[in-house]
Amino acid sequence: MGVLGVNHIAFRTPDPRRLKRVYQELLEAEVVAGEHDPLRIGRTLLVFFESAEGGAPADPDEIAFDCDATGFAAAYERAQALGVVRKEPVEPTRWSRAFVVADPDGRRIELTYDDLGVYWQE
Repeated sequence: MGVLGVNHIAFRTPDPRRLKRVYQELLEAEVVAGEHDPLRIGRTLLVFFESAEGGAPADPDEIAFDCDATGFAAAYERAQALGVVRKEPVEPTRWSRAFVVADPDGRRIELTYDDLGVYWQE
């Protein structure tokens, strides 16, 4: 059995509609028809379920989404407009960039760009 990637990510939140709107705008996610009213980014579905509990725990897990160069810049602009940027863009290597946002429930979401052609650069 070969694992092909992530099928879906389920978020539990007191306000599924609010959280879905943030992810839809931040990631320019595609609205798709289907059970649980999902969003699609790339090949991954995001679904949002109501929970009586609050947001993320004090030390929440982190999810990182890959972007292309144009998408990375556009997502950063949208994150600034939404007021969700928690860590400004950094360049951990000469071929990668990343920034971190916090969703309305406090989850850490990282957006990354890796120049996959770097191995051919000198």
